[in-house]
Amino acid sequence: MIWHDPPPCDRGIFSHSSNFLGKVCRVTICDVLTTNLSATRGRLRRRYKKPPIAEAVSEFQFRGASEWDWTILGLVYQEIKGEFPKKRQEKAFEINIAPQEGKIERSVGGSLSKMQFLREDGTAMVQVGPDLLGINVLPPYPGWEAFKALIHRQFDVYCRIAHPIGFKRIGLRFINKIVFPSKEIETTDYFHYYPRLPGELEQRHGPFAMRVFHTYEEERDVLNLQIGNLKPEDGNLIVALDLDYYLAQPDKLELSKGLEWVSAAHEKIENMFEACITDRTRGLFEEVK
Repeated sequence: MIWHDPPPCDRGIFSHSSNFLGKVCRVTICDVLTTNLSATRGRLRRRYKKPPIAEAVSEFQFRGASEWDWTILGLVYQEIKGEFPKKRQEKAFEINIAPQEGKIERSVGGSLSKMQFLREDGTAMVQVGPDLLGINVLPPYPGWEAFKALIHRQFDVYCRIAHPIGFKRIGLRFINKIVFPSKEIETTDYFHYYPRLPGELEQRHGPFAMRVFHTYEEERDVLNLQIGNLKPEDGNLIVALDLDYYLAQPDKLELSKGLEWVSAAHEKIENMFEACITDRTRGLFEEVK
């Protein structure tokens, strides 16, 4: 499959290699992933000088023992302001339409939904709202050990102050932006996971987006994989590989197991990422041997 530089008004044109399709006509995406996921198990974690991570997010939605107390925001800030001194409000807007005699009344209102606490350089952010804790990091990605330590610190602070009793949802998400320094690529040289067209169809196509849900732990957890092209930048082709692992059955996880779940989620995401790409793609990230 060859991906060409798109015309100005388009987002991408792709073409499959007929020779490659002739070789893999009996192989499904599941076959390829099973093989590659097996290969990642037991292997040392790969490290890259230029990881393609555009954003990494860890989010906890809690079950509270009582109604949310807005003073929690200030208490959390007092604990973390040394590392996250900048504050930013995020408001939720509401539009209400109510029929009245002879007319319809509309009202627009807004209320605080959560607070965002940022580092001075803007590379990381902690978000706190009603029964919500989010931790975001932006490039340069600090590495998993540093990100995990950040998650642990913020989780401990929140739980010590808010006293949640359980989870509504947990999510760990890595959004990867893979930039190719060319106007054309052979897709199968770079990806194991991609939309495969039947050999009898025209192999050139326009923008693509694919979404697949993979279940784990007897369907307690779900990994939402999304892959698709983005608008080219400076003539370079770009593919987004978005891996969102979340807790689908929160009643099956105790609060005390939350951080353990995050570590396991990262392992699943990392294995999937490595299964989706080839060594040629890894070369773009400058793997550290």
